[in-house]
Amino acid sequence: MFFEHQPYVTRVVFIATPHRGSFRVSSFVLGIIRELVTLPGAVVSGLDEVATRNTGIRREAVPTAVELMRPGHRFLRTLSASPIAPGVTTHSIIPVENEGPPQGQDDGVVKYESAHLEGVASEKIVHSTHSTQSTPATILEIRRILYEHLGIPCGLECEVPERVDATTTKP
Repeated sequence: MFFEHQPYVTRVVFIATPHRGSFRVSSFVLGIIRELVTLPGAVVSGLDEVATRNTGIRREAVPTAVELMRPGHRFLRTLSASPIAPGVTTHSIIPVENEGPPQGQDDGVVKYESAHLEGVASEKIVHSTHSTQSTPATILEIRRILYEHLGIPCGLECEVPERVDATTTKP
């Protein structure tokens, strides 16, 4: 696979990204997905045309998005081994469900070790499930990154408030 750097892309934020796949992808799950998910007619006819013009290509060989998340899949191995372009700043927001060190934990879909990347500018661990985009800590971290990108100091508006016990009231 070859990627061409787009000069206008200078910052990337990975949110719950399974760089090395998801432990939830199994043969059983893949079987269900194959039965439930169908490709749009235009895509199917395009694949038929490609297969007709190129011997050796089988339409059945086109993987689903779920298959591409199977740990060890060739596409995933190639993609995760591809370097980030020079000059692109990367950040990771990684959800884990439990308190404590993130190593060995997961968000219900992706293990920390699959989402973790060495060499990122920042890595924020949030306590959440995989659908973390609406979690206040995730939203505030994205805000912090955007402020940083714009060169604006991010003060109190980027701080995550401490957890408030349900029985405690604050004025």
